[in-house]
Amino acid sequence: MVLTSTVQSTGIFHGLPTFPEHDGKTYSAIVTGANGISGHHIVKVLAQSPQRWKHIYALSRRPPLNLPSKASAVKHIAVDFLVSEPAEIAKILKENGVQADFVFFTSYVQPPPKKGEGLWSDTDEMTRQNSTVALLNFAPILLSLIKKRGILTADLALLLSNFLSALKIATITPSRIILQTGAKHYGVHLGPTLTPQEEDDPRVLIAPNFYFQQENLLWDYARETGSHWNVTRPGFIVGAVKDAAMNITYPLAVYAAIQKYLGRPLDFPGDISAWETESHLSMATLIAYHAEWTALTPAAADQALNISDSSQFAWGKFWPILAKWYGMAYTSPNPDTKAYSLIEMPLEPPPRGFGPRGKIYASFSFASWAQKPEVLAAWDALLKKYDLLQSPFDDTLKTFGLIDGEILTPWPRSMSMDKSRKLGWHGYVDTKDAIFETITELEELKMVPPMLGSKSYVNGDHPKR
Repeated sequence: MVLTSTVQSTGIFHGLPTFPEHDGKTYSAIVTGANGISGHHIVKVLAQSPQRWKHIYALSRRPPLNLPSKASAVKHIAVDFLVSEPAEIAKILKENGVQADFVFFTSYVQPPPKKGEGLWSDTDEMTRQNSTVALLNFAPILLSLIKKRGILTADLALLLSNFLSALKIATITPSRIILQTGAKHYGVHLGPTLTPQEEDDPRVLIAPNFYFQQENLLWDYARETGSHWNVTRPGFIVGAVKDAAMNITYPLAVYAAIQKYLGRPLDFPGDISAWETESHLSMATLIAYHAEWTALTPAAADQALNISDSSQFAWGKFWPILAKWYGMAYTSPNPDTKAYSLIEMPLEPPPRGFGPRGKIYASFSFASWAQKPEVLAAWDALLKKYDLLQSPFDDTLKTFGLIDGEILTPWPRSMSMDKSRKLGWHGYVDTKDAIFETITELEELKMVPPMLGSKSYVNGDHPKR
């Protein structure tokens, strides 16, 4: 049997789906977490097709920002799944006339850490707020916390369970619910994993993980209501949106701009393994295109699906490019092992099921760099020079802790896209293009200073220190 499909390119995105079988049909959608990094971009992508998406209900505590002017189908509804009971949420949905063919659930909450401790240190509060989850920051600044408290757990279930219960009370039964989780499903935050990471890999049960409880809640709801379901799993997310904690591009751009301002090179904090290892990132806009395709593809129903850029990427190959964008020198890893601090992950064997625990070698962490007086003074000067609107240093661990986990990690983060491809997905973005476009958007949002160097991707013979 020969199957054919038509794809299209728009801007930096290629192989995007078209939906001729849905021509003339209209749908309504609920997008939760609509001002978060994924939810915001899902709203934007759906709003690009008003002929298909007649009603888009953007659910979040605060309205999504910077939506396109043609987003007339979008209606923001202020609701808090954490503090409101299901009956109250249902009442809000009914008062606003909400009906939904599809639900895109991207809600997440990050409570503030306990005083003097790490990003995910308030495990009791996270357990109450979120679903039964394990999160871990790799930054050296958190090593003592890891050793003292063990694997940090959180519970994101309350958000999802309150929402699903509210749908039942409001008699809203979508045909499909798409739940976004992430690559922590495979245990990347705990140590080396099976690679490539595939959707049918067994659950990593060596530590609690809220994704598993969220999946269980979704499956129970689907069995009770007859709705279909999907779970999508991006890697570390690249995207521009205000107030989004799970964003690696923002601290990266801040780091480069300040190092440039101080006349310092773009120092790489990891060892050669971290420099060379393959990492599959996920641009928020491509996540959104994939979410729409997932919802509208009957063959994709009741499946877990990875979503990455499908771009071959390593930080070492990208580091000279980033330096060139900012017009600065860069350094590569020091071959002297004495230049690094050793961070050993707590679990042995690691998530792959055999072998020694994961080991990370770091010459510094971004979280500790962000606390230096000269760094803070440089940001104050840049803030005034470029009329920037917010500071990444109001919550140092929240901003910089995540990028430590991505850049310092020496084991592969390779996500297989084979399953989606077999179902007809062909979407792709060059991760270098994704990062460049995201930094440009962050500049437009007045969140970071402008890049001042060459916009070329050619490495050339860039000067080193």
